[in-house]
Amino acid sequence: MAILKKGDKVGFIAPSASQQNKDLTFALDYFKKLGLDVVLAPNLNEEYRYMAGTDQKRASSINDMFKAKEIKALFCIRGAAGSTRTLDFLDYKQIKNNPKPIIGLSDSTALQNALIAKTKNPSLTGFLPLYDLKNNKIDSLVSKSLKSALFDDTHFIKSGTSFIKGTASGTMIGGCLSTLLYLCGTPYFPDLKDKILLLEDTDEKTYKVDLMLNQLKQQKNFNKLKGIVFGKFTDCIIIDKEDGTIEDCIKDFVKDLTIPVITDFQHGHIPSRHILPLGVDVTIKSSSKECSISW
Repeated sequence: MAILKKGDKVGFIAPSASQQNKDLTFALDYFKKLGLDVVLAPNLNEEYRYMAGTDQKRASSINDMFKAKEIKALFCIRGAAGSTRTLDFLDYKQIKNNPKPIIGLSDSTALQNALIAKTKNPSLTGFLPLYDLKNNKIDSLVSKSLKSALFDDTHFIKSGTSFIKGTASGTMIGGCLSTLLYLCGTPYFPDLKDKILLLEDTDEKTYKVDLMLNQLKQQKNFNKLKGIVFGKFTDCIIIDKEDGTIEDCIKDFVKDLTIPVITDFQHGHIPSRHILPLGVDVTIKSSSKECSISW
């Protein structure tokens, strides 16, 4: 079912980096054209080191947004770093009693997956207002996909290449690989059992991607995953030729698996991407004729 309808109120939050006085005018105009009324969190322009205020202040603004019944969804204004530092200060009982999707990308992955682990709160990954709405422009695919994810009842996206063929259903989790792994060994890492795992990243050395994937494989219930979708791994650097490519890393990671695996899905830290759900039941299809995600 649709997440929002025309006339709904949504919140802009900053769980990671601050707005840093970047202009939100175009973003606010865009949301107005979508028929949505934006409520701004009070900490958007605050600065504490590399974050939008102290951990407690950022968490408090998120708690207040969940408490406000009239606000139907929350949009992280930008990524960068720091959302994991809010997790010990969130009111999970209140969040569970007032679920609402968090829309984000990159560092938002930690917040989104922690809420899945603690409350089963759903999210969308693939959009940030300050990342996507700048210079009075927005990529056409991002805009189309966002509108569909917010307002349409059903969703079907074709993209990617089949690595291991098959069809599977399960709850999608994941997002940015390096950020997801910040949660390992904490109460905030989601259970991998019966999940569809979405992975992408940017600006990482390939040997580090390889080791991060190996760490992920060592997590409890990895062997009970239902399927994996790899998005784009952009600007990942090969330091020495023996480090291998991203393709080499993925090949090693999935070599003993029998579940469906899709690679090269149009999602990640790229200008043009699909918006995808987290904490929501999806079906993936991986075949030589078609790769898709539907929910």
